[in-house]
Amino acid sequence: MITLSQKDRRNYLDAALKAADWFVNSQRNTGLHRFDADRGRFLYYYYMPEKKFVPGINWTMGRALFVLSDAYRVTGDTRYLASAELGARYVAALQEMDPAAGRLVGVIREYVPQMGYCGVLDGAQACSGLLMLEQASGNPEYLRRGRAWCDCLLGLLDDTVGMPHVINLDKDLDVEYSAFDDYTCISQCSAIPFWHLYRRTGEAKYVKPVMRAADAILRYQRPDGAFNYTLKTDAGQEVTPNHHWGRGKGDERFILRNDDGIMVVVLAAYQHTNDARYLDSAVAYADWTINNEPHERPFSGFPIQANNVLDTGAVSGKDYSPWVIDNLQKHLLDLQVSGTGDPAADGGFRGEDEEDEGGIFGGISLDYVPTRVTCYAAGTLFRLSGKGTGTGFSPFGMGT
Repeated sequence: MITLSQKDRRNYLDAALKAADWFVNSQRNTGLHRFDADRGRFLYYYYMPEKKFVPGINWTMGRALFVLSDAYRVTGDTRYLASAELGARYVAALQEMDPAAGRLVGVIREYVPQMGYCGVLDGAQACSGLLMLEQASGNPEYLRRGRAWCDCLLGLLDDTVGMPHVINLDKDLDVEYSAFDDYTCISQCSAIPFWHLYRRTGEAKYVKPVMRAADAILRYQRPDGAFNYTLKTDAGQEVTPNHHWGRGKGDERFILRNDDGIMVVVLAAYQHTNDARYLDSAVAYADWTINNEPHERPFSGFPIQANNVLDTGAVSGKDYSPWVIDNLQKHLLDLQVSGTGDPAADGGFRGEDEEDEGGIFGGISLDYVPTRVTCYAAGTLFRLSGKGTGTGFSPFGMGT
C-alpha cells in the first residue's frame, strides 16, 4: 500500500487546479463578448501550434463544470465559480425549456442553441454538470434545470429498449430509440445524472434508470473482466481505432479503453442494493485493468481507468493506488502543458484521439489540448489529493 505524503497530495492538488485554470483561461470571454454568442463557451480542443480551437458542445460544457465545481468546493476561489456560472449560461441556452415542447421540455441540444439535435449521452454530462454546480454554488436554478432533463428522460424511458439515444427537435419532436450497437454499452452512462439527482433529493423514482443501465452494462463484460464496446465480436470485422476502442490485436480491438464512466453506474447500483454481483463486476474490471493496462493510446484511457480503480477501491476496500502512482507520470503528468505562456494551453492535458492521429487542424495528437483528457486527468488528481472526487464522473458526486 502506498502512503501519499502531504507534499505529494499538495502537488496533485496543484496540478488539478492548473487544469481548472485551463478551463477558466481558455473560456470564450473576449472584449467583444456583448456581441459574441459563444460567450461562456469552453473549448472542445485547442491546437497549440496555430492557436486554433474547436468550441465546446454540451458534454464539453458539463465536463468543464465537473472540474470547476471541484476546484471551487476545494479552494473557495470565486474565479472558478464565476467561470462555471458563465459556462452554465451557455448550457442554459442549449436547454429546451419552452412548455410548447411538451414531453421534451428539459432536453439539452448538442452544439448550438439554433440546432435541434440532442444526443442523450452527451446531454447527460451537461445535466450532471448543472447538478454538481448547484451543490457547489447553492443556486437552485441549476437543480431546477438538472431535474428538468432527468424528468424528461424518465418520461421517455421505455421498459423494453431503455432511454432514447437521440432526440431531434427539428423533426416534429422525433425521439429515436434505435441504437447503434457500438455505443449501447457506453450510452448507459446516460443514467449517471439520475444517480446524482437521487443522492441530492432522495426521490426513489430516479433510481430506476440507474439499475436498468447497470444491468445492461454487465452484459458487455468479458470473462477476463474487461468490457467490450459491442456484443458483436466477429473476429473478421473491421474495427477502426478511436477514442474509445480499436487498439490492440484480435479480440483486444473490442475492449473499451475509455469507457466514459460505466463504473459510476455499476458502483452506484452496488451502493443502492448491496448486491455483490455489481461489486464483483467492478473488482474484476479493476483487477483486469491493473494487470493489462495502460496502453499508450487512447490518451484518455489511463485517467478514466485510474478513476475507475480508485473509486472501486474506495467501495471494495482494495488498494489500487500503487498501479495509479506507478503510471501517473508517464500517462498523465507528462501530458500536462506548462510554461508556454499561452493561457489557452497551460494547465490543460494533451492528447486528442477522436480525429485519427491528430485533429481537424492537422498536426499530431499531442499538439492538441482537449477537454476529454483534461477532465479525466483533473478527476484523478483531485482524488489523489484527498480533496476532491471527480464530481460528475464519480459515484460519490460532490462528496462521500
